[in-house]
Amino acid sequence: MSQTVVVSPTTRHEGHSKLVLQVDDNGIVTQGNYLSTTPVRGFEKFITGRPMEFAPVASSRFCGICPITHASASAESIERALGIIPPKDGVVLRQLCNIGSRLHSHPLHQLLVLPDYVKNPDEALAATVRIQKMRKIAQMIIDYTGGEAIHAPNIRIGGMQKNLSEVAKRKIIEALKEYEPLMKEQVAFMINAFQKSDAPKTLGVHDRELMATDLNYGNSDVFESEYFYRFSEITPKSYYPVEEVGMDACGTVPLVGGKTVEGGPKARLTKFKGFGKKECGDFDPKGAMAINIARALEIPYAYDRAVELITQLNTNGATLTKPPESGGDGVKLGVAANEAPRGVNVHCAKVKDGKIAYYNCLVATTWNIPTVGNACEGQHYKWAEYVVRAYDPCVSCSTHMIVIDEEGKVVTEANI
Repeated sequence: MSQTVVVSPTTRHEGHSKLVLQVDDNGIVTQGNYLSTTPVRGFEKFITGRPMEFAPVASSRFCGICPITHASASAESIERALGIIPPKDGVVLRQLCNIGSRLHSHPLHQLLVLPDYVKNPDEALAATVRIQKMRKIAQMIIDYTGGEAIHAPNIRIGGMQKNLSEVAKRKIIEALKEYEPLMKEQVAFMINAFQKSDAPKTLGVHDRELMATDLNYGNSDVFESEYFYRFSEITPKSYYPVEEVGMDACGTVPLVGGKTVEGGPKARLTKFKGFGKKECGDFDPKGAMAINIARALEIPYAYDRAVELITQLNTNGATLTKPPESGGDGVKLGVAANEAPRGVNVHCAKVKDGKIAYYNCLVATTWNIPTVGNACEGQHYKWAEYVVRAYDPCVSCSTHMIVIDEEGKVVTEANI
């Protein structure tokens, strides 16, 4: 006999969401549905019609965890719509700001999953102390490069508002030196904890395509050439097999080639670093534990890139190409893909006479949400939240608009 198990809300991640699982008599999930239930906020709607400079400022408010990727993707989408090329040092500084965000976000995820994998309270406390020190350093890097640690005002259309001073550059270099030993100890500790877990070895395995454009910052040209031409977007009512589930869902379902996809650490390392069985040990490299392991391994890659970027930065170089005050024909679509900590963050914009004529966001968690439900299938439902947390969902980002019918009644909440 099939039964329905509902986990609402799911825990230890950003935003509000739930699982609706069909299970058999043994508690094995036969159909998994994961959905956002975060209330509608309407960002894309109120960005439209406003001056283009408002878009990076507003879209960074999608979230307090990953505002840097939203501001960057927003600015780049408008740059691509207008044909603006930021100066070299502006690009370096923007990328460094984004790497700082990853060096902060990935350890934060480890804090959220500690109770799942670290049972010794002394070890958990020591890991928490390391994580908080790492986060503090990473936030300092964002603060220096972006002008503020959360909603960075230096990220502008055309690059970055101002460059670093030589003193600030040296401070970041010293901070990275302080970060390195903490990182090495924490990464080794967490990978050991993940590999010793009693979770099923095939937990979270699915057959969906992995989507990634770059190891670190993101590559919009790759997104357009490999994924965007195959992209479509449907409402949750059209996707979820149970109508009530689709009515509750608060984000659209983006598809590539008619199927859901997975973005994030596992996708990036698999595509660009040959990640697989060697790193995962006994766990299936296509599963949820592989995501946790890949996320830990991404921290050293991000660290190395941060060192490279701060070394490259010319503190006397220009960082901003000033955009035209009234540019844009309202036809050219600018598509920007930024590799957020959780996956590919895509902003799409059209500009007319200096104002936003069209705006749409396909954020990292929006891509991953439907795949999470599928990844819960085949194992006992008690493991379903482990799968959710492996994706580190940032759910608030994935909710933006309300779809209504001809009579003005809400049909479903979505971000189309």
